Amino acid sequence: MCEQSSIHCANCGTSMELPEGASDTVTCPVCQFVNELGAAPAHASFTPDTLETQLGSLIDQARTGGLELDEIVRVLRDELEFTAELASSGRNLSVQIIDLGPLETQLPQRLMRERSTVLRGRVVGR
Repeated sequence: MCEQSSIHCANCGTSMELPEGASDTVTCPVCQFVNELGAAPAHASFTPDTLETQLGSLIDQARTGGLELDEIVRVLRDELEFTAELASSGRNLSVQIIDLGPLETQLPQRLMRERSTVLRGRVVGR
């Protein structure tokens, strides 16, 4: 059976060559994460649904463990930003969550009439 000559970083996914010596770890040249060579490899059939399920589970654990919701959002934003930058090499990205104000389930009837007039005016004006 032939030995694997490269591994993928567990943090950022960068492909790395295995060290020549009998080292137990290899440091990623991109993110500087120290990867343990004896660690179990990630499951091969990881899907977006699996990611969503596991993220949901981690968020639930964080909430029940006492983490504030703002802290959970900050951590998720930082991780998403990091992943987006890895996916878009050479780009500096920022993830924003914009507060659009209170959620209104129904517009008052008066606003619906005004909105209808404005929309019709835009269509006629073209």
